[in-house]
Amino acid sequence: MKIKKGRILILIVILLSVTLTGQIFAQGQKTQKDGPITLTVWNFKYAEEIAGKAFQEMDKLFMEQNPGVIIDHQAQPESNYYQMLLSAFSAKSNLDVFLTHTDQRAWGISESFQVLDADIADVIDTYSATALQACSETNSATSNIKILPLTAQGVGFYYNKDNFRKAGLDPEKAPADWDSFLAACTKLKSAGIAPIILGNQGSPFGIDFIYRVILGTLLSENEIDGFADGRTKFTNPAFVQATEMIKELYDRGFVNVDNGSLPYFVDAIETFKGGNGGFFIGLTSDIAHWKDFGDALGYENIGYFSSVVPQNAKYPQQQVNQGAGVGFAVTNYSPHKEMAAKYVKFMTSGEAGKIFMEATGAIVPNTTIPLDTDNVMLAEILEKMNNHPVPDFMNRVPGGMINDFYNFQTLYFISKEISQSRYIQQVQAIYENNL
Repeated sequence: MKIKKGRILILIVILLSVTLTGQIFAQGQKTQKDGPITLTVWNFKYAEEIAGKAFQEMDKLFMEQNPGVIIDHQAQPESNYYQMLLSAFSAKSNLDVFLTHTDQRAWGISESFQVLDADIADVIDTYSATALQACSETNSATSNIKILPLTAQGVGFYYNKDNFRKAGLDPEKAPADWDSFLAACTKLKSAGIAPIILGNQGSPFGIDFIYRVILGTLLSENEIDGFADGRTKFTNPAFVQATEMIKELYDRGFVNVDNGSLPYFVDAIETFKGGNGGFFIGLTSDIAHWKDFGDALGYENIGYFSSVVPQNAKYPQQQVNQGAGVGFAVTNYSPHKEMAAKYVKFMTSGEAGKIFMEATGAIVPNTTIPLDTDNVMLAEILEKMNNHPVPDFMNRVPGGMINDFYNFQTLYFISKEISQSRYIQQVQAIYENNL
């Protein structure tokens, strides 16, 4: 009898242990049935008036379709955003989804990004292959995808047709090559119009973006890819030529005199939107793009071309295309990875993507979203991005060199503290140190 009682007691203890363990496990795996799930989202564009309102509308739609989910969308400053992300990842703080660029700033900390391959298997064909490559750590359109693209991004020149008319230039004729570009700058300057508006205070994006488009016409895709592993050097004749071309613009007084004290984001953009200047090196999506300038100056008064074209350009039609500008990613330690993945799919396609595109003018690279090709300038940009894409060399260079690269650009072009040979030597040195 004692033996039977002992066995019964042991069975009771085992059953209680199993039940308690199951309860503890269930508490750690909270689902919608257990109560609302809160997804914490970080976004450096959420504080922007237009984009922020669009995100709020997109979130509302997602929560309506997923009643057990609450979206806690938080605005974060862009200036130190990636340092904040790194700190959050290190502490495994409460963060499920975050907006990110698709360049080296992201890939330098991507060990905390969730691989989304399985989550998007059913919709992968709806995303642009070029965009997915930009969102893959291995540059693949089918694997190691850690970001879902919200925008397709490129770089190119916009020009003010009204100021062209004032300078006696044909507003319907964009400069076809370097000589005609310089000739247009000369006429604009003679008419009292700043030929080129650049913003280079802080980070010299104006100079940076011109490098991107010129190199896109001089180098093959393979040569641009060579910046990732040292095969293509900054002593390359193409980089030297691009440097000399940009320097000529400065030497001839074609760049706005306040460019060194004018931030690109957003002061230089607003300067051009205010009707100043002939040319502006801008983007094709997100900001400083076709809608930004078209809404401000009238679509009939804005022209676009993909690059100034050197006389010896091997690829004169090329359009710098990053594939994706920004996108959403999921932390790989999120307790709600499945729902977070569902959210980023929703935000980058269909109804939500359409809301964002119509509000901001962004090009969302997903086939479930119709594009307004009735807009002539947008149609031209899309044609170039789809049919003449070339990679952005700045998406290939090591992320660790970018700040120093920008510093040397400032020292050479703006403050004129170093010679061209010294500048190129220093850039090559920091490049080699970061490979």
